[in-house]
Amino acid sequence: MPPREEFPTKGLEGAPSNDIGWHFGTLVPNAKGNIVGVIRESMMNILKESNTEKIDKKRRKDEFLSQLIEEEDEHEEFIDEDNIYEEGRSSHGSAREYHRERTSKSIPSESEFTLRGAIPELVRSKSSKQPKVNNSFLKSFRRKIGEAVSKFLIYERLPFQLASSPWLYNLIQVSAEVGQGVKLPTPYEVSDVYLESEYQRVRDWVNRLKTHWKELGATLMCDDVSSVRSRDAEFYYNLLDSLVEKIGDNYIVQIVIDNEAAMKAAGKKLMLERKHLYWTSCAAHCLDLCLEDIGKKPSVGKVLDEAKKVTCFIYNHIWSVDLMKKYTQGKQIF
Repeated sequence: MPPREEFPTKGLEGAPSNDIGWHFGTLVPNAKGNIVGVIRESMMNILKESNTEKIDKKRRKDEFLSQLIEEEDEHEEFIDEDNIYEEGRSSHGSAREYHRERTSKSIPSESEFTLRGAIPELVRSKSSKQPKVNNSFLKSFRRKIGEAVSKFLIYERLPFQLASSPWLYNLIQVSAEVGQGVKLPTPYEVSDVYLESEYQRVRDWVNRLKTHWKELGATLMCDDVSSVRSRDAEFYYNLLDSLVEKIGDNYIVQIVIDNEAAMKAAGKKLMLERKHLYWTSCAAHCLDLCLEDIGKKPSVGKVLDEAKKVTCFIYNHIWSVDLMKKYTQGKQIF
């Protein structure tokens, strides 16, 4: 580029300053801001080209994503048609075997993972963080895993509350870490290998807590005992005394049991035998007894009887339960 002296701008007609840039432009008369027409036109062309390039790039991206979604839908439809064909060829076997065969054909990768080693703790590691993906892909993935979890709960007749279990979430995280190709444990491995290892892990965890028991003490709670034997005061005393010996007499400082007459007698006898122990009645059981006594009042009992009739009528009919949930927003009444 020639030296600056060859482009004298001093005294240039209409130039607001001595800047060298005014030598390369043409002043537009009556223009606001003293903008050179040639420069303004060039900048507008650059902005238009940049905007057009952004729009074209976004269009190509949207076309690519829509094409992937269509291919995924076509793949799922092909799997469904293949399953229908396979179902038509076979009409024997139990319902559970039928479903397992069908599930293994439709989602083979979802049944080929397992856990490695002991059951991990319920914490999120840095390696298990979900990567950022497009919203459309995220919805597709969430629906796929939702269907797999729902089938597992429905066809194995498990409680739906397990869907919010932290252990199920941990299972999915571990399966994503180990990847495909790892087989699930056999029933023998679960009952003999992993059950024993989990039992040892819990025992180690309890033994670590004993260091705190020495300083703070421990409370032994007994809710109820299911047994065909006669459950008198002597039975409860022997049961509680054996538990105190098993856990450690130097750890237990309090025993909480129901207000049943036999349990009360056992608790008082235990306090006489072990001077450092205290027997305490269960607060929840006390509240239950108080509410039962309140319900024995004629005025309250009449209202309770009417409420029981309404509740029994609603839950004895499916259509009335559905109608009730429309007004209770899906909540139950008791």
